Amino acid sequence: MFINLKKIFILIIVFQNILLFSNPIKLSIVKKISQFVQWPNDFNEEFLIAVYMNNKLKNEMINLYKNKTIHKKLVKVINIKNIDDKRIKDINLFYFTKELENKGKEILFKLKKNNTLIISDFKNDIYLGMHLVLYYENKRIKFLINTKALDDSNLKASYKILKLAKLLKDENE
Repeated sequence: MFINLKKIFILIIVFQNILLFSNPIKLSIVKKISQFVQWPNDFNEEFLIAVYMNNKLKNEMINLYKNKTIHKKLVKVINIKNIDDKRIKDINLFYFTKELENKGKEILFKLKKNNTLIISDFKNDIYLGMHLVLYYENKRIKFLINTKALDDSNLKASYKILKLAKLLKDENE
């Protein structure tokens, strides 16, 4: 009986870690957070979310956001395959992934001009000027918000979300 209990306990731990580190959980957090960000002007008839060359993540986002809205706009998810893509100017939220490792600064420069909320999975990206970073610490999802980068992009985060995050006010912190 003790051996069976031990196996069950191990399975629970493994399953918990699979759930904890899964994209759907992070993506649902992104959806919630985006509800607490205000863009400076009314955007297109759609809320456009983009990822860079990551079909798996794009498909997960499409499934998660199917028939969903953000700021009363139907969500559309696209995959950017080229940093010169003309749709970059219309993106409301850009999710950085490991595929952008070499082109990060270049696309970040383009996105900052467009009032795009920029989110990354990599904690150190907050110092590059990302607006929000999701990361794991002690088996919990945490997030950092770069308030200066948000201000520079004319985006405003609600106090409700700011009080839940660790805030970076200056890239030199």
